[in-house]
This record gives sequence, C-alpha cells and structure tokens, in this order.
Amino acid sequence: MRLVSLNIVRFLFLILIQLLVVDQISLGFMENYISLVIYVSFLLTFPINTSNYLLLVVALILGLTMDMFKDSGGIHASACLFLAFLRPFVLRRLQSQNPIDEVEELTVYTEDLKKYITYTVLLLSGFFFWLFLLEEFSFSRIPMILLKTLLSTIFSTLLIIIGQYLLFRRPKI
Repeated sequence: MRLVSLNIVRFLFLILIQLLVVDQISLGFMENYISLVIYVSFLLTFPINTSNYLLLVVALILGLTMDMFKDSGGIHASACLFLAFLRPFVLRRLQSQNPIDEVEELTVYTEDLKKYITYTVLLLSGFFFWLFLLEEFSFSRIPMILLKTLLSTIFSTLLIIIGQYLLFRRPKI
C-alpha cells in the first residue's frame, strides 16, 4: 500500500513539475528543436515486477493527463504507450550478471549509472521519435524528426538524471 501511495504522489508531483517548471523554461532559438520532458521518468522508474498491462494502463493515463493540459490531441498518450510497450524489451536486453528483476524500481541509485543512462536514452529515443513523428505527420520530415529526437533525448536524459539525484534517496545498505 505504501508503494501505491508513493507512486500516486510521484505521478502528481512529476506532472506538476512538468507543467509549472519544465514547460516554462525558455530555450530561445532552440525551442523548436528541443522538447524537455521529465514526466516520463514516472514510467522509467515504475516498479519492475508489476504487470505489463498495468504499465500500459498507467502510461495511457499519464499520457492522456499531459494531453489534456497541453491540448495535444493524444500524441503524448500514444508516445507514453509506445514507451511502455518498449520497456520490457529494453529491460530484458540490458540484463547482465546483475539481473534487473532483483530491483524494485530503477533509479540512478539502484542500477549501474552506465546501464541506467543506456536504458533512459533508448526509451526516450523511442518516445521522442514516436512523439515527433505524430507531431510532424510526414515521412519527408524524417531528418528534422531525427534531429529533434536526438537533441530532446540528450537534454531530457540529463534533466531526468539530475532530477533523480535531487529527489531520490540513496538506499540504505
């Protein structure tokens, strides 16, 4: 029960941070090329041993909530669902000697930093590519979509990693 209430608070907190802080950051001339997101870190840190169906439902709710506030017509919901769909494949691919299943949730503290950055970059790349593909809705704009995906992934990964160092506590050993 504690984990459920903690995740509800985290869900609301990340949405508020996204809307009230991150979306208000002015990037100047780079505004058209970089989209900063932090709310998807909820899906990145979602408990690993939960059902994939529950993850998809939560991703849909998270995406629809962002679409409601951003008036974006469902593209955030679709991109969140795509991220949630990719997550089990990426997790399986990144397992090594230290199985990820032993960890309750993935954070910078519970996982090797290199592996966590790889995990975040792969999922954010898929998220942003899908988001920008739906936003542009044109295959002739693929070079622009790839540029926006690359820049947004880099800056959002940095933002998520810094946010995790600030908001998560180091687990007790």
